[in-house]
Amino acid sequence: MLLGLSLSHYVAFLAGFIVVFYKFTGKNGAEKVHVDGEVAEKWRHVEDVFRKNLEQNWERSGAAFVVYHKGKKVVDIWGGYSDRESQRKWTKNTLSIAFSCTKAIGAIVIAKLVDENRLQYDDLVTKYWPEFGKHGKQNVTIRWLITHKAGLAYLDHPVSLQSAKNPEEIDRILAEQKPNWPPGTEIGYHAVTHGWLVDAIVRRVDVKKRTVGQYFREEISQKHEIEFYLGLPLSEQHRVSRIENPSFWNVLEEIAYSPSDYDVIRFMKDRIFNGTLSKSAASTPFVQFVGAMTLNNPDLHRIEQTAVLGIGTARSLAQIFELLRLGKIVSKETMRQMFSENYEISEDYISGAKVPRGQGFMLKEFENNGKTVEMYGHSGYGGQNIRTDFDNEITISYLSNGLKVGFGDTARTYKRLLKAVYDTYFELN
Repeated sequence: MLLGLSLSHYVAFLAGFIVVFYKFTGKNGAEKVHVDGEVAEKWRHVEDVFRKNLEQNWERSGAAFVVYHKGKKVVDIWGGYSDRESQRKWTKNTLSIAFSCTKAIGAIVIAKLVDENRLQYDDLVTKYWPEFGKHGKQNVTIRWLITHKAGLAYLDHPVSLQSAKNPEEIDRILAEQKPNWPPGTEIGYHAVTHGWLVDAIVRRVDVKKRTVGQYFREEISQKHEIEFYLGLPLSEQHRVSRIENPSFWNVLEEIAYSPSDYDVIRFMKDRIFNGTLSKSAASTPFVQFVGAMTLNNPDLHRIEQTAVLGIGTARSLAQIFELLRLGKIVSKETMRQMFSENYEISEDYISGAKVPRGQGFMLKEFENNGKTVEMYGHSGYGGQNIRTDFDNEITISYLSNGLKVGFGDTARTYKRLLKAVYDTYFELN
């Protein structure tokens, strides 16, 4: 009977069988979990679901989840461990790596520069960075750059950690790089290079020639008293959660739970035949979080990198997006450009995913209680997510250090929390 299954269904069946065997022969049973924070009475269901994630070991280490509604913080909870091995609990002040949610911060910085009339989305990159136009990159626009259409998702030669700390060296490498595909013809996820490209633009167009980290700190985070870092001060290093990769069993369990969420066959082929995902990872060997885990290295935390290395609390991420939603970071006209124009959906050249993207943000659409919900923001590897919903006046943020399989939108812990938020909202409205 198994012979009639497709390869993908066979993989899912095998994963499910192994997980069931592991469950019945390994450790089982719920533990008393650590959960703390503040929740408005009418939003208690969200806290119950957050706790359930920990009790069922879906949340294997620690996490934090924040919800704003109509300008008020209605959920601010955290739980589990910031370092499971040492049994250090996640606290109100625990910081965690936001992974690709950081790309949304880079997009906000670019939007603020648009708001200041320092650049426009359809400007050519060469207007500010002439050297970039080599090897057929002369037509790349700012919009293409931040929407993963520049063709620079991976590099011909690996970048060292030492080079990553030298912006001028990174600029030279990117300018000399031949595009991976004709720019503008494909969307292909720039996992790490995206952050360097944003920084290169910011340093050239900002009137004070600040780095992206300096600009963000002085123009956004300090002004609004928000603790989110692009370049973590050494004095705050002790607060950062320790990132854990999923075990082999964790991977199998998550895939078996929802096999349609994961393109296992594509990933296996990519690993075997050195596909685009593998080439992207090989470009930055100092940033590894599939197999090896280099992101616990404090040296990386001090790098100003808006693609992957933003560090803060779920609370701080939610604050930024709530301020953005309320029009307190950029003007309404700039927000219209950010969230109403030029959202494209096509199969990603690197990952194969089909995600609507525009101006550096992702758009997520889903159904809840018969209503269509639209949320703008960005997901991140291992389950991270930051989103805002203009129609229903909701902002949510989720950070965790026990990485899940895939990106934030497919993580079952996040999906369960997202459903709880909108089940509650529509019940109240």
